Amino acid sequence: MGYFKQQQQQQQQQTLLLILALAFAIAITPALSVVGWDERHMPDLRVCWAQINKADGCEHEIYAPLVKKKIKLSYACCEAVQGMSSKCKNWMFNHGRLSPEFGDQIKGYCATLGVTLPPSYRIYYPDKTPPGHIGYGG
Repeated sequence: MGYFKQQQQQQQQQTLLLILALAFAIAITPALSVVGWDERHMPDLRVCWAQINKADGCEHEIYAPLVKKKIKLSYACCEAVQGMSSKCKNWMFNHGRLSPEFGDQIKGYCATLGVTLPPSYRIYYPDKTPPGHIGYGG
């Protein structure tokens, strides 16, 4: 009987160790690469939009060219875009309906007003344009 009891105890210990190992693996999973690039590097969108909304009507000025096919930003709006962090600019012009190409066009337009955006402003071109991205050839 002692032999079977000893085996049963070993089996219980192995089961407990396995449960602890699984619990540990589940606990550290978010810290590993399971979380996608966007989630790890996503900016605080409230801060991004707060920067844009410092200039009255800037959000509308940025989205209007998608319908009107003509970029017309105020100097204040260009300055607001310039003041955004690179994370915010990257997110804004790589998600939703705004494409990286559109971001480059905004950069060019703002340069004509005398507001120059840093070269690092357009960092990431995705390999494939995700559904919903609109770049306009304006």
